[in-house]
Amino acid sequence: MDEQIARTTIRSLSLVNTIQRLDGATLDELTTELDMARSTIHIHLRTLDTHGYLTKNGEVYHIGLRFLNHGEYARSRKHAYVLAEEAVTDLSNRIDEEVEFVVENNGRGILVHESFHPDSQFVLKDSHLSSPATTTGIYYDLHTIATGKAILAEYSEKYIDEILDQWGLKEQTENTITDRSSLLENLETVRQSGIAFTDGEYMEGLREVGRRVKNPDGSVLGAIAVFGPTYRFQNDRIDDEIPKILKDVTLSLETRIEEAYREEHFE
Repeated sequence: MDEQIARTTIRSLSLVNTIQRLDGATLDELTTELDMARSTIHIHLRTLDTHGYLTKNGEVYHIGLRFLNHGEYARSRKHAYVLAEEAVTDLSNRIDEEVEFVVENNGRGILVHESFHPDSQFVLKDSHLSSPATTTGIYYDLHTIATGKAILAEYSEKYIDEILDQWGLKEQTENTITDRSSLLENLETVRQSGIAFTDGEYMEGLREVGRRVKNPDGSVLGAIAVFGPTYRFQNDRIDDEIPKILKDVTLSLETRIEEAYREEHFE
């Protein structure tokens, strides 16, 4: 019975993921895409539509707004995430660059908070549009971004291997690290310095500086990164100025998180 319930859930999730990947899909398209009977797909679609997780426009199904309710709850349920949002905004205003906060979710990085400084002209990291439109909720392969490297560097080699076995080392650009031993060497450098760098590994011409954020128990909460075009991230600015400010901000955030934790659990 439990296995049957699991299979049913997996089918619904597979439908949702496929509809999002296709940016909307008809029953016929889903039948072609998925290894499921047409009648089974139809039942799942009707159930998801009835409960607000999908919406139908003509014959095309789209992701419903009910997911937004769950996503916002997930993002705000941890006080540490709220404090991280404040840190991201403050850092962006202080440094006049784009800043993001990413956490690991199922072996990949998910963007939880972002701040695109109004004076910056650099295109958005995911949408390639020069506007403040949100990309919150997008997934990254951890090895391609500075926040991902900062997070991976806090994990055991065993867990890193599990993540890489699951997701591999996708080549995002020609600069992406796609060799496991090279990545492990890079992560050791991150552990020693406390700072992660990328140079065109997620997007050509984009440089990032990232640092992990820890929970009061020492586990990793997520990571914050400052990113922008190569021509603005040069010499002492990327080697010294940005890492120093980033360290100050993340240490301050960790202190605030610990204080909030103590207030919640001991007062």
